[in-house]
Amino acid sequence: MRPRISAVVISHERADAAMRCIVALAAQTVAPDEILVVDSGSRDGTPERLRAARPDVRVVELGANDGPGAARNRGLAEATGELVLLIDDDIYPDPDCLEQLLAAKEAMPAEILVPRILLEPERDIVQCEGGAPHLVGTLVLTNGFTPLSAIASDAPSYQNACPSGVLLVERGPVLEAGGFDASYFFYLEDLEMSLRARILGLRILSVPRAVVRHDRGTGTTLAFRGQGSYPRERAYLLMRNRLRTLATHFAGRTLLGLAPALLVYELATALYALARGWGGAWLQAWRWILAHRREIASKRRWIQERRRVRDRELLVGGPLPVAPGLIGSQLQKSLFELLGGFLSGWWRLVRPVV
Repeated sequence: MRPRISAVVISHERADAAMRCIVALAAQTVAPDEILVVDSGSRDGTPERLRAARPDVRVVELGANDGPGAARNRGLAEATGELVLLIDDDIYPDPDCLEQLLAAKEAMPAEILVPRILLEPERDIVQCEGGAPHLVGTLVLTNGFTPLSAIASDAPSYQNACPSGVLLVERGPVLEAGGFDASYFFYLEDLEMSLRARILGLRILSVPRAVVRHDRGTGTTLAFRGQGSYPRERAYLLMRNRLRTLATHFAGRTLLGLAPALLVYELATALYALARGWGGAWLQAWRWILAHRREIASKRRWIQERRRVRDRELLVGGPLPVAPGLIGSQLQKSLFELLGGFLSGWWRLVRPVV
């Protein structure tokens, strides 16, 4: 008999999207045993609309928007299934998505599984299907923003990180590993959770034959779709959360070996922030790190004392991750490539000893 499955939809002021997600979940060839919606403080009547339209779905109201990590933690706590599908309200699974995830899990055991995410309305562009932690503390997407026709294989593969818009997880092991760090609020909370899980020995499996569709839409007020102004608050959260992840997750030997490269990258980040008018956000990120140094040190001890996998097995070099449309001029692109080449070369130098 298969384990009990709970589906948890993470929702915030998108009733129509959440309804479409619920319909797609109910239509699965292997249907979840229960569907929950965790609503993060919607003020547009989303919880009431969902309850009226789907009395079979349990709606949990948080009362405030404390970020997706907090909502996912509440979903894990409320779920009754051994397996939990965590899914954002603007992501819609194909009918056999759960069936494909379960089949892959039986063949290649893992505690966290991630499907192939296709962009909608394009439908032929892969947003990602897993990921890896870059040596600078950001998330590299596996086959990120790649045409479907350019991907040669759809075989499952183990990953060292993943985005968290949609995940099938074993509830017990993920909670034992600490769940999500809700204090990240938004951005890189998925890298933090998945990298911590890997350090502690949990496995992440990418299952490209399990397909979901991610509606680009307009996103939240922090969203960036490759055009227009880049939100300052988003820049702050990314800079702050990247520094936190470095400070807590990277082993001491890794930080020592990468110190010159990380200093160069941080200088480049500061210069870029000044050029974009985010100098204050960069300083704010560093002030936060210094003000919370005791909490950071405590979390670092907890992770490092339980480490089972070394950084050289987890981190990658290669091109620096960047949101599409963020790097504009040819000069910026050339400098960015030059920086990425230097960092990758340094990683090849120190990787054998970390």
